[in-house]
Amino acid sequence: MKKTTLMHAFSAGALLFCAAIAAAAENYPNRPIRMIDPYAAGGSTEAQARIIGQQLLAAWKQPVVIDARPGAGSAIGTQIVAKSPPDGHTLLFTNAAFATVPNSSKKPLFDPIKDLAPVIQVGSQSLILVAHPSVPDRLSDMLSFAKANPGKLNFGSAGTAGASHLAMELFKSMASIDIVHVPYKGSSPSATALMSGEVQLGTFSANSVLPHIRSGKLKALGVSTLKRAAVLPEVPTIAEAGVPGYEVVQWSGIFAPVGTSDAIIRKLNSQIDQILKMPEVRDRFSKLGVDPAGGSTKKFADFVAADVRRWGKVIESAGIPRE
Repeated sequence: MKKTTLMHAFSAGALLFCAAIAAAAENYPNRPIRMIDPYAAGGSTEAQARIIGQQLLAAWKQPVVIDARPGAGSAIGTQIVAKSPPDGHTLLFTNAAFATVPNSSKKPLFDPIKDLAPVIQVGSQSLILVAHPSVPDRLSDMLSFAKANPGKLNFGSAGTAGASHLAMELFKSMASIDIVHVPYKGSSPSATALMSGEVQLGTFSANSVLPHIRSGKLKALGVSTLKRAAVLPEVPTIAEAGVPGYEVVQWSGIFAPVGTSDAIIRKLNSQIDQILKMPEVRDRFSKLGVDPAGGSTKKFADFVAADVRRWGKVIESAGIPRE
């Protein structure tokens, strides 16, 4: 076969391949979408996923089934998506633990960069640094006490190397204080221990501790983001209250298996970005204490990659053993 004939054959094949991909994206989705939440049912990720799923159903006339698959700090559900066919019909709705869990595992069940394709950041929210009523009211006074009494204050977390633990390890490091970590099996028992005085400090999402703050059972010392939380506008940021530069964002986002076509990812990104701009969606997110995010896939991919690197350094510097 002549060289020019081969080139024409290859060109024709490439065009047919591109046309097939375009057709698949045009027809997507052609059956129900399975959106895996790698946490126990009833959490913030599920609430956000249901809001997005309802709007996708309205737009595309295909059901979005929210499938809770908890286990191994979110690794079980994440791995299911990573091993699913890359056709856009199995998606992952997860949060910031996506960047921390592999960094804290001896044998990670997934690689956050190589196994999943970012689609879009859905939301962001502050973690609230809360304290038992016995702790000083102002963050600066608490820091002064902690520096004068190393090892005397304890902080609870929802588990070793989870978001609530690592946020406090970063806080300890940047504030140059010595406070003791006490891990619990989930945020609920951690909050119970804090209210009883078993521990004195902890970080939580706003929606999980807001009633306890308003009832006076807990006090809010600061928020982890660089801007104040809309649900607690009177509470300063940790950065402005005593630890300059401190920032932790509890994000949520959607991923697809690596190999999913760019056309399908673009279609998902565009539709969900529109959904996140809808007033009724923004209002529902606000009630969860979540700021809608949106934006390009590249922006989200860069953000996730930076988060993976950042928490890897925190885990290493804190001497947290890989399990």
